Amino acid sequence: MEEGLLADVQGVSLPSLLPENEDLAHVLDVLCATGYGAWVVGGAVRDCILGELPEEYDICTTATPEQVIESFEDTIPTGIKYGTITVKSGDSMFEVTTLRTETGYGDGRRPDEVKWGSSLRIDLSRRDFTMNAMAYDYARGLLHDPFGGKSDLENGFLKAVGDPSQRLSEDGLRIMRAYRFMDRQKRGIWLPDSELSSALIDNRAMLTMVSIERVWSELVRIINGANASIVLSRMNDDGVLPAIIGFPLPEETFAKLAKLPADLEARMTILFSGLKDDDVTVILERLKVPKAVFSRVKFLHFLTKNSPKQTDLRLYRNTLSKEVKTHSILVETLGGNTDLINKSLQYPTGIECLVNGDWIMERTGLEPGIKLGRLKDWLFRIQIERGYTDLSQMETALCTIPWASGDPKEWPRPSWP
Repeated sequence: MEEGLLADVQGVSLPSLLPENEDLAHVLDVLCATGYGAWVVGGAVRDCILGELPEEYDICTTATPEQVIESFEDTIPTGIKYGTITVKSGDSMFEVTTLRTETGYGDGRRPDEVKWGSSLRIDLSRRDFTMNAMAYDYARGLLHDPFGGKSDLENGFLKAVGDPSQRLSEDGLRIMRAYRFMDRQKRGIWLPDSELSSALIDNRAMLTMVSIERVWSELVRIINGANASIVLSRMNDDGVLPAIIGFPLPEETFAKLAKLPADLEARMTILFSGLKDDDVTVILERLKVPKAVFSRVKFLHFLTKNSPKQTDLRLYRNTLSKEVKTHSILVETLGGNTDLINKSLQYPTGIECLVNGDWIMERTGLEPGIKLGRLKDWLFRIQIERGYTDLSQMETALCTIPWASGDPKEWPRPSWP
């Protein structure tokens, strides 16, 4: 394999750090054979040092974006303004980014000016944390680690590259990334050093300069993390979580998260369990969560304050379906009684209505319209509540309800509550 340009930062021999990958090797070989330097950077290097298989590989190179495009047949100018080109190799996609220098961060999100560079050291120096500021020379088997990221990984330390406040001021989203990186899943928690800890608090106002969509993307990963209870508690104490959602949360809330599976909406429901329904709405709108997340969190929040009665277990079970189990977990986590919720699991769900519009019209003389539709709903509710399975039972039910009079809009519907 072609070796390409040698980096301007010392490397340590670490053969076979990255697993064999033909698609990756092809991209690197093409760049190096053309006379450019090319290195694997960031998360893939970090994961391999930790003994984990990378999910993706990012590459940095001395080649300009235009030169990268010229070197490959299949490319996408993903972020060409900032030097990033997506290259397809085999069945894989790789983000290839030109080495660069940056100046000015007027909006707290992106550099005011980007210039292409040739120094790997300078490129690594502008990255956020030491664990992400490493590069690997695939052909030579050299690890370039000018800021001690490998040592920090091995010792479970989270440190910024250079001055923490400067790094955070360059992109406010790095505050969120810092908290996300604290959660090392099965490896536990990696706490930031004192300088980074102070900088996270001092610079939390930077989050106002970051789009809420980007903040939400990071927050989702934090909430679903294996150690979310610890990380979110720290965010709350640091004033970062209140800055995001607009409300401080009770400290006792966070320990409860450890009892839940990685269910985003369920965990959010527990986080907001002590808040009023209107406050939850304000938070969800503030975060601009997807509609599906909004609806489910609102419904689960309602469930934490409402449980079925003995008389409506069948209807409750059919309405909630699989969410009955989620309801049980939430109530149990909050210290409530789940006897009736669990009892409802004995009843069927996914029930289909035994009668249709033609069946009803033949027996009532009704024409298509709201009255017919609402009568069908009423009969369906009776079917569910009484566990009817036969049309003869539905005949009896039709004869016993006062469908000929009254306002159809007020008739019972097949839903709970």
